[in-house]
Amino acid sequence: MLIDLTAKGLKRFLVMALLFTGTALQAQQSDNGDGTFTNPIIWADFPDNDVIRVGDTYYMVTTTMYFFPGVPVLKSKDLVNWEYASNAVERFKQHPFYDLNGGNRYGKGQWASSIRYHNGKFHILFLTLNEGGFLCTAPKAEGPWEIRKLARPYYDAGLFFDDDGRTYIAHGYNKISVTEVDSSLAPISRDSVVFDKVQRPGLEGSHVYKINGYYYIYATYGGGDGYQCCLRSKNIFGPYEEKIVLKDDMNLHGRGVHQGALIETQKGEWWSVIFQDRGGVGRVPTLQPVQWVDGWPMVGKDGRAVVTYAKPNTGTLSPVRMLPTSDEFNTDKPAIQWAWNHNPNDSAWSLTARKGYLRLITSGIATNLPQARNSLAQRIFGPFSDATTELDVSHMQVGDVAGLAVLQIPHALIGVKAAAGAKFIVMENAGKTIDSIALGKRNVIFFKASVNTVKDQAHFSYSFDNKVFIPIGDTLNMKFDLKMFTGNRFTLFNYATGRPGGYVDFNWFRMDTRQGPPNLFKAASFVQAEMYDEIHLGHATASKDLSHPGDQDISNLTDGSWIRFNQVDFEKGYQLLLLRVSPGQGHVTVYVDKDSLNPYASITLPATTAKEYSTISIPVKKLTGKHRLTFKFTGDAGSPVSLNWFSFTNATPGKKGNAASVVPGL
Repeated sequence: MLIDLTAKGLKRFLVMALLFTGTALQAQQSDNGDGTFTNPIIWADFPDNDVIRVGDTYYMVTTTMYFFPGVPVLKSKDLVNWEYASNAVERFKQHPFYDLNGGNRYGKGQWASSIRYHNGKFHILFLTLNEGGFLCTAPKAEGPWEIRKLARPYYDAGLFFDDDGRTYIAHGYNKISVTEVDSSLAPISRDSVVFDKVQRPGLEGSHVYKINGYYYIYATYGGGDGYQCCLRSKNIFGPYEEKIVLKDDMNLHGRGVHQGALIETQKGEWWSVIFQDRGGVGRVPTLQPVQWVDGWPMVGKDGRAVVTYAKPNTGTLSPVRMLPTSDEFNTDKPAIQWAWNHNPNDSAWSLTARKGYLRLITSGIATNLPQARNSLAQRIFGPFSDATTELDVSHMQVGDVAGLAVLQIPHALIGVKAAAGAKFIVMENAGKTIDSIALGKRNVIFFKASVNTVKDQAHFSYSFDNKVFIPIGDTLNMKFDLKMFTGNRFTLFNYATGRPGGYVDFNWFRMDTRQGPPNLFKAASFVQAEMYDEIHLGHATASKDLSHPGDQDISNLTDGSWIRFNQVDFEKGYQLLLLRVSPGQGHVTVYVDKDSLNPYASITLPATTAKEYSTISIPVKKLTGKHRLTFKFTGDAGSPVSLNWFSFTNATPGKKGNAASVVPGL
């Protein structure tokens, strides 16, 4: 007898699956706690990575552009678990636009830094397109840092101290040049073009290394579909030969892994910290193994970027760490993860005027959030983040707008708008008021922004008791717009459209992201195929499943292909395996843990000429606890299959059978 699910059973399954969808994906934690890690190592906007090792500690610098304090330096003992060390630049005084005075620096500011340690000091070299080149130095990564302007800028520069005492900078876009510089990084030679035979426009992001007698320039062909290459020569000034060392779009169709650093551990292993564009959340760092093949640093494994992999051998043990996200505002300055959108007006914010609260005082006049000074922001973490804050609005003035936002282009916000004689809860999306509700006589309100970074969507809600939250407005479809050039950020704000002087008090800000091993999936959830731990042959592609718009598939699954999920939590057990597959012919064999001889499930895909995807149901033996699942595909190369998702559920009472069937409605 074929097994089917009743309409009631289907509805119950869908509800449960949706409840688990948010919690079934990878977490912001990268360490799986079993000697492995899962990429990204930080699921947040930390792009343009450069990483060095000093002794037994690794240091990473990244891009923050117009957010200050900026130019964050992070540190780690194992390249997987990171913590903040400092922000190298407290504020940027080079132009009034950094104060949002007469203009702004959106899409500009600091980027693509190079970090090196030389003669007992850390050196960070960076560029701003408008103001030129800058160098930050400090005896410790924790600071204090000194900053000075250089005689000239160097685009996407790689600072290199050679072993003969000479110093060079590799730089440029499309044409990579090398310039010898003095101790002040002023040029003492002309810019020598060492490579210009580019495969396509966009070669940039140079970092320089000297390894076994070769000079290596580790660079990227940038863009959302970017890929990593390497140049090498026996002479710093060339000629250089080129090789692609990684061209893959790990987990995300069309999004290449590129632009990063090479690092050698204390035990002689080589690794690369290298980022991937992930849409609205920004550009996230991944950690990839490096194998030296014929003198080239080949990144990933067998030409593919790894997702889950054994942690680096650094000779030290490091506890699982997650970067801070929440703040109770109980200290005299914002926690280290915060940054102001452009330079703040320090006379218009306080953490001491009311103990335990962040006070934001309106400063100047703004017509919208991007123009508002003293907006305090921090990164959103994938795969989802819920940000909640408590706000006292009793001292707002007419025309003031204050609340919680998701900032990029477009931005959206939930807040309170003060009008003459009344205040209103408002939700704005892309600058338009979508909803407005009278606040009444209440002065304390709770706001929540809930973000799914996989679907690039944000939703907003409010509460009067921090227990029951009421949705308001519509969905923000998050983008990564190059006019801003940073990932979406949660933002606390208060700005005046009439006259300055009003203020609001934020009691706390709490961000809830899923904790625990990032590759742990609930068996009862929709486990998306592209969230694999390991893969052979298949690739992520945009799904053609019309009933699940916006999904991805793992496609080109044919004879010999397999996908592996290392930790699937069956809890107390389930009786049915569900597979969402495209039309095609072939066979799927499922193996549990390391048993590759005794199939856990065996599915013959139904021969069909239909174009629609189908959900295949097959009875399985109940498993409890956590297990590894491997899906192996066999079939005709001319009829490859695409897998959208899989899940487990219990059979409808009273139904028996042992054959696979097509489940309608899923």
